[in-house]
Amino acid sequence: MVKHIVSFSGGKDSTAMLLRMLELNMRVDEIAFADTTFEFPELYDYIKRIEKHIQRKITFLQPQKDFWDWANGKVTRGKSKGKIRGLPLIAFPCWWTREAKIVPLQKLRQQKDANFYVGIAYDEKERMSSVDKNIKYPLVDWKWTEQDCVDYLNKKGLLNPLYVNFNRLGCWMCPKQGTGSLFVMWKNYPDLWKEMKKMELWQYQKKGRKFYFKDLSQMEEAFKLGYIPPNLPKYGCSHGCESVKRAFQERQCKLTEVGTS
Repeated sequence: MVKHIVSFSGGKDSTAMLLRMLELNMRVDEIAFADTTFEFPELYDYIKRIEKHIQRKITFLQPQKDFWDWANGKVTRGKSKGKIRGLPLIAFPCWWTREAKIVPLQKLRQQKDANFYVGIAYDEKERMSSVDKNIKYPLVDWKWTEQDCVDYLNKKGLLNPLYVNFNRLGCWMCPKQGTGSLFVMWKNYPDLWKEMKKMELWQYQKKGRKFYFKDLSQMEEAFKLGYIPPNLPKYGCSHGCESVKRAFQERQCKLTEVGTS
């Protein structure tokens, strides 16, 4: 019998897809979350909140390889064969996304004859696979855009609190995040910011190249001098905004300059 598995990330699109599928009484046999081990603390709290709301358990898939073992491992082919792999490259597909998300989800699919439901919004339908017919895209079928997903979750009071300060969710150390995200990391996540700087230094020492588009120390100095990036979050709250902000602020430092308290 074909299984129906929802790929759930905790982001706005996959969450809206999941909740709407359940509202429509669409068959959902399993809900799978691929844990990168670099998720924000708020995301794990949010997953518990969604589980409580839908009265269903969400399956956690773990990467089979440790991030640092992989980073310290050797390249197995190509012109860099034999060299230390290093951290994910800035301008190329992320190998940790592959190892921690894509591979576990692919293995789950191989274990079971299944249709896989993926939360790609209508305004990003170019990301759809035209080859794998067992991957389903309900949001595209419904013509739901990213903003439609935000509005839907806001009406339910279930928008992920991380969207108060981020447009995109993912690993907190992601090398591809923009200046706006870096500003939030510096201001609201001082402990994680320190870890990011350690990773940046590690990359320089091991590979002699950058890990982030921007030098974190230089960005930190700019932030301390009052620079605020123009590209801050675009998703506003139309319903339940205060509850979303409160949930976020309960888990974060107060919005004051780091080091002034």
